[in-house]
Amino acid sequence: MRERKSILITGASRGLGRTMALDLAGRGYTVFAGVRRNEDGSALVAAGGDNVRPLILDVISAHSIDSALAEVHRQLGGANLSGLVNNAAIFLLGPVEQTPLCAVENLFRVNVTGVVAVTQAFLPMLRGAKGRIVNVSSVNGRLSFPFSSFYSASKFAIEALSDALRVELSPWGIEVSVVEPGATRTDIRAEGARAWEESRGRLTPDEQEFYAAPFAGFQDILPQIDRGAADHHYVADAVYRALTEDPPATRYLAGPDTEQWLRLASVPDRQRDREFIAMLAQRGSAGPANGGDRRLPNQPSSDEVS
Repeated sequence: MRERKSILITGASRGLGRTMALDLAGRGYTVFAGVRRNEDGSALVAAGGDNVRPLILDVISAHSIDSALAEVHRQLGGANLSGLVNNAAIFLLGPVEQTPLCAVENLFRVNVTGVVAVTQAFLPMLRGAKGRIVNVSSVNGRLSFPFSSFYSASKFAIEALSDALRVELSPWGIEVSVVEPGATRTDIRAEGARAWEESRGRLTPDEQEFYAAPFAGFQDILPQIDRGAADHHYVADAVYRALTEDPPATRYLAGPDTEQWLRLASVPDRQRDREFIAMLAQRGSAGPANGGDRRLPNQPSSDEVS
């Protein structure tokens, strides 16, 4: 980093973004932490000290982005920005057929358009420092999961955006990397499951029956995923490496389960379909297949564990 070590992180109120902000602040960076509420910013300062600079930032509001840009300019007093971490994202769980379009549109506004809007706004400050851009994607950006198709599609978009942006910004020495977490200890999956359940409650009994089997499958699978979810430090370490390694990798896997999911992404399409169908014990409206255990792909059943 040639300029003063200053980083902007979006979506820093909680979860991974909060951990990243505190980690980088602890390493001596000035961290502009994008939050939605003043109380979240105060909590970050209490935990991270003066190196944390809370910034009210709503990535889908042009006015909010402009105000945040002006505040960063003011605080840096003419210095440039060393790095931008696009982390803010939301999650959707449910079948394509039954997901309200307004929810789909909102997800893409946050997860894709918000990344573009923030990047466009802060690129002039990054250009002067030959700064870094780190876009937080997911293994969902390499493997499309059934019933989280819209989240996966948004992360596929981030991967594509990052690949193009890396070439476009190469004349100015601005590096662009993607961090791809696996299952991490956050409440994103539980919130997605609750939202799907609420959405199902607005359907007719016949409509609910269409996807009753996979819905039940997710009730079994999500606790398994949560029990094996990785600590946030995998992602925070990957972000730090993307900001400091010379040259940085274009992609950083973050978490012990990522290789498992990428192996599934590499198999022939029909084989992958069968893996997912078995995982969800899904047979249309006919219910769970054989009444057997639902297992994650490439995971042994309990009687196979030595």
